[in-house]
Amino acid sequence: MISKLSWLKRLKDSFTKQPTESESFSRFLIKDSLHKKYLLIATAGIFIQFIVFKLCYPFAGYFTDSYTYIDAAAHNYIISIRPLGYSRFLSLVHRFTTSDTALVFIQYLTIQLGLLYFFFTLRFFFPLRNPISHVLFVFFLCNPLTLYLSNQVSSDALFASVSIIWFTLLIWLIIRPGWTSLLIMAELLYLLFQIRYTALYLPAVAIPAILLCRRNRLFKSSGIILVVAPMYLGMQHIKSLTQKETGTAVFSAFGGWMAANNILQVYPYITVQDKDLPTAECIALNKIVKQYFNTLPASAKPGPDEFLWSDKSPLKTYMYQLEQQKKINGYFRSWHAVAPVFTQYSNTLMLQHPFAFMRYYMGPNTKVFFLPPMECFLSYNEKKNTVDPVAVKWFNYKSDQVTCVNNTFQAGMLAPMRWLCLLSNIFFCGGLLVVLIRAKRYKPSPELLRTLLLAGAFWVVHFCFSIFASSIVLRYQYFPMLICVTFSLILINIFTTHYRNKPASTM
Repeated sequence: MISKLSWLKRLKDSFTKQPTESESFSRFLIKDSLHKKYLLIATAGIFIQFIVFKLCYPFAGYFTDSYTYIDAAAHNYIISIRPLGYSRFLSLVHRFTTSDTALVFIQYLTIQLGLLYFFFTLRFFFPLRNPISHVLFVFFLCNPLTLYLSNQVSSDALFASVSIIWFTLLIWLIIRPGWTSLLIMAELLYLLFQIRYTALYLPAVAIPAILLCRRNRLFKSSGIILVVAPMYLGMQHIKSLTQKETGTAVFSAFGGWMAANNILQVYPYITVQDKDLPTAECIALNKIVKQYFNTLPASAKPGPDEFLWSDKSPLKTYMYQLEQQKKINGYFRSWHAVAPVFTQYSNTLMLQHPFAFMRYYMGPNTKVFFLPPMECFLSYNEKKNTVDPVAVKWFNYKSDQVTCVNNTFQAGMLAPMRWLCLLSNIFFCGGLLVVLIRAKRYKPSPELLRTLLLAGAFWVVHFCFSIFASSIVLRYQYFPMLICVTFSLILINIFTTHYRNKPASTM
């Protein structure tokens, strides 16, 4: 009983006492010979792996999104189907070099530097046993998914690298909070929002971290404002620009299309009547949807993104009809014009049929969450040996031909990552519950406990967002998988340390 009260008192004190100054992070890095070895091995490993990889894959990899980003960068668009953060990054790199190898190396290096910062932060704050540290270090340095992700012309690598640094700063905030780390964290969060709109759920992770930190109300309230206000103002600015350029006041047209795509996965299992729909536009859309499913062969099973991209999709049919009726000029304007209708239609059906939505959309999505599909990693450059003209011009290629050692080798190389994603999710969730329920037994330090709560909050928010509103593929799960693997190893460190220190029973 006394030990329980003592542990609870330490936990309470950790939330109320101001942090004390101790060893600096820079001194921590340079004083330990093991850290110097880590840095030397990391430096050599980064360059050796990259050189070998580029010998096998001389050109960057491309898929549909790649050309959208390059086109937006080449024409300096102020709005696009995708967020413009990555296109601005492409433009920045392009000012210095047109080499696709340089772009890939920058993407790879930023991820590796972020991982090193994350790794040494964990060692700085928590007493990780050397075997655990070694495994974590090797996983960070030698993860093949990092190379393949970095080789893609897409926002994934940049989003991952910034996310890693952002999450590391959250750890600093809850253990050793300061205005500098708070400001940088808020700036990185806004940058993540500019790169990918899925970052909209990240304030739900950042705000608990701010509330967990040991600072006064002014610091915490300022932090919450710094997290929320820029993203809200950014959304309004994008909405205003979109209305100016397309005539439709919408923040993300893609969000409307995605919502409609999701609800159409459920449509065969529900009954939709015109009288239950709120507007004439929704009724017109529903007639097209109903006709589509009435003529669809029973054996046909549309893919998870089928209704987004297929020209036979009822969403595309409705868009083309509206384009003719209202004489809308151009595909881009039409894409945006139908988005509000799709949002209203999908929200209406979801609210009217919540259990069907959970069963036929969220249920299958939950399975996919734990075992994400390979998607673009199934083959290099979508099994094509050419790239689009916009990429040829942007990277100053001599021709549109691209080559690699084998365009399907990566599928076999990365297949184990899906299973690692499954196992790390299961172990992390189970291990975290055990530690939280039996905290008195395992006695994690208050700082470690708050960090575990942060990781748990991230997992819950990411899981809910993914199964409810997002496509789930392996490249999107890269950063969440890093978190799960990392904290699974930290939980193993807690368990093994406890049993090593447990007194031997006496007869």
